[in-house]
Amino acid sequence: MTESGGYRERLLPSWWAWLVALSFVAMLAIAYGAALGTGPGVAVAVIGGALTCWLLWLTAPVIRVSSRGLEISGATLPLACVASAESVDAARMRELRGPGADARLFVALRPWSASDGVLVVLDDPEDPHPAWLFTSRHPGRIVAALTATMSH
Repeated sequence: MTESGGYRERLLPSWWAWLVALSFVAMLAIAYGAALGTGPGVAVAVIGGALTCWLLWLTAPVIRVSSRGLEISGATLPLACVASAESVDAARMRELRGPGADARLFVALRPWSASDGVLVVLDDPEDPHPAWLFTSRHPGRIVAALTATMSH
């Protein structure tokens, strides 16, 4: 939660995604170390590890609820367009993005970060997307922040 009653979440990858990404860096560093010596191997490990961590952080979507609306990594949905919002558990998320999914949904899914999410139904006939579906570690907090912000 933010101080103004809104909400902000950076959806960083889960621990296992970091482990997988850094394992690739470690394999590359070992290969360079074996071929070129310890110095290049350590340099690849340090630089590659730092770049990997930076890229994982940089590409993690940011979800914000504020008086401006719902924002997900640059996409903004004005609060006036929100008809309803609901928390969605992992089973319902699989259903919403599975074979019978509505292809018109705006989706921001990061299954390596969270399995639950939020479904925001729109009330805007001009919008080509009937709803937004996105993953979150705290979908209940987002729904509560949207409800509170819309009532002000």
